Amino acid sequence: MAPSRSPGGKKIRKVVVCLRRGKPGAVGVAMVLKSIFRQANVRAKWVHEEGLARTVRKGVDAVIVGGGDGTMLHAAQATMGSKIPLLGINLGSLGFLTSIRAGEITSVLPRILRGEYGVSERAVLSAKLGGGKSSWCALNEVSLAPGAGQLMVKIRVRVGGEFLTEYHADGLLVASPTGSTAYSLSAGGPLVSPKAQVMILTPVCAHAMAQRPLVVGEREGVELSLGSGNRPAVIRLDGSKVGQLGGGKVLRVTVSQPIVRLMHPMGSGFYGLAREKLGWSGTSAGIAR
Repeated sequence: MAPSRSPGGKKIRKVVVCLRRGKPGAVGVAMVLKSIFRQANVRAKWVHEEGLARTVRKGVDAVIVGGGDGTMLHAAQATMGSKIPLLGINLGSLGFLTSIRAGEITSVLPRILRGEYGVSERAVLSAKLGGGKSSWCALNEVSLAPGAGQLMVKIRVRVGGEFLTEYHADGLLVASPTGSTAYSLSAGGPLVSPKAQVMILTPVCAHAMAQRPLVVGEREGVELSLGSGNRPAVIRLDGSKVGQLGGGKVLRVTVSQPIVRLMHPMGSGFYGLAREKLGWSGTSAGIAR
């Protein structure tokens, strides 16, 4: 599925707000938001992270999330497939999934509530273990890591039904384009546009220098199994443990149908965000936009 960016257009009249508890500045941000909502005649329901999935339903125009990328990932899981867009306010440090800094709320949010925003539709990864009927979904990445008592893990990989290699590494990531800015980037993977229809295979500290990150087509599908003599490996989706991959089992990772919709101010996009978050300038003095 090709992610897209388009003007939102629809005015925001009803929102759900989820602020990460304990984040510095969260109380001040809440006060600013309440003032803006009153002036714009916007109805808001305030929830904690654990109550978000129960609160999001039809009739909600947007979910406003205050925190870092971890909070945004939790919100993405709660809203996945609902078509309700997420607007992230960065209360953390890097925050690739958030599109507004706390200091920009008073200047940017009123325009967004009036309908001056864009929406980026992000593909989601689906992971299915063996012949089971149930599957898990991840916005950023599916990862395999050594289980108890292991330092490294041997992972056999097939792409599009064809054997690729056996990684001997601290772990292996199958990342989405959205996830290319997260764990995969820290592990040496490439930065990939969210418009790209791909998945990224990124080994974590591979034993062989030649085993580098690989970009594959999203329709090819990736199959992961364990090498001989390996103990069960830990399966994580967006950093949360969901199960184990044992010997003789296959973990299949594909691009799923549900999507996550991320809102952003008009005129901003992925490349500007990358430049800002990663401190790219091109010169020591910086460049003009």
